[in-house]
Amino acid sequence: MNVEELFKALSCRWRIIIIKMVAKRPLCQCEMAYLFPIDKTSLSRHVKALRAADVVVEKTQGQMKRVFLRDPRILELIALAEAITGDRVSETGDSVPKEEL
Repeated sequence: MNVEELFKALSCRWRIIIIKMVAKRPLCQCEMAYLFPIDKTSLSRHVKALRAADVVVEKTQGQMKRVFLRDPRILELIALAEAITGDRVSETGDSVPKEEL
């Protein structure tokens, strides 16, 4: 991962929400799809972008592939960005635009 890839991965509100959710507990994409107001294809693309930037990893647990946060310090970076901008990204999807793709 390099700095540009990291910030590119964090440039989407949906990806930040994914990061915050999997930081609480690892989730499979089917669980995320239930919680997210976006279609499964878009969700899959966002997870793929986070994996490509090495922000999250997928590990097989039983028959499910769960998404894990690779480095919890990413939450500190997000918190700092939120403090600087005054814009908080909610894990619940509140105040999240319907489509930000």
